[in-house]
Amino acid sequence: MPITLDADLDPALYPLAWLLGTWRGEGAVQLAAEDGAADGRRIEQEVVAEPTEDGALAWSMRTWVLDAPPPVPPTAAFAADEEDDESEDAEPETGEGQRRLLIAESGFWRVVGPVPGQDLEAARAAKPGSPEALVSYELETVLASTQGTVEVCVGEVRGPRIQLATDLVGRTEGAVVAHASSTRMFGLVGGRLLWLVERAGESSESAPFISAELDRV
Repeated sequence: MPITLDADLDPALYPLAWLLGTWRGEGAVQLAAEDGAADGRRIEQEVVAEPTEDGALAWSMRTWVLDAPPPVPPTAAFAADEEDDESEDAEPETGEGQRRLLIAESGFWRVVGPVPGQDLEAARAAKPGSPEALVSYELETVLASTQGTVEVCVGEVRGPRIQLATDLVGRTEGAVVAHASSTRMFGLVGGRLLWLVERAGESSESAPFISAELDRV
């Protein structure tokens, strides 16, 4: 789907133009139950991505957890063992009305420049929209959350795809999470924003944390 660029948009943000706007939808979060087992829960989420005057992207994300099972899809990572009748349209379990803010996050994204080693001349000469015309750009983000963490992430955007990985995690004294690193994957698919967050602890392997499908509003 073609992306319409705002004439006033800073060219530095062109690689992220498809992400700009307000997005809302639902998905799943992987929480730890009292017995230590994994517990998939339904979430509602809002993401706001807006340009700033200095050519950065201002990012805001709020996620609410509901006392209900996760929808299927988008949560294959969380619901592989769920029964077939627990589909996206299935009625949630009791406790449907219980909704609480799980995490709020805000910060800034910045496009650093093209990833080194690419043939930029060939990309400019290629047919617009073709795979040959795509250029990968380096990204840096700084994100602070209500869980008491500040994460510096680095990665790249290539067309309507983004990959980010933790470069540094800082924690406040009262931080309620202790993940040591995280990765984030974003994609624009059929006009919808799909994204996945995976986290790893100090002594645990990376595992899915949040998965969501969002619509632009």
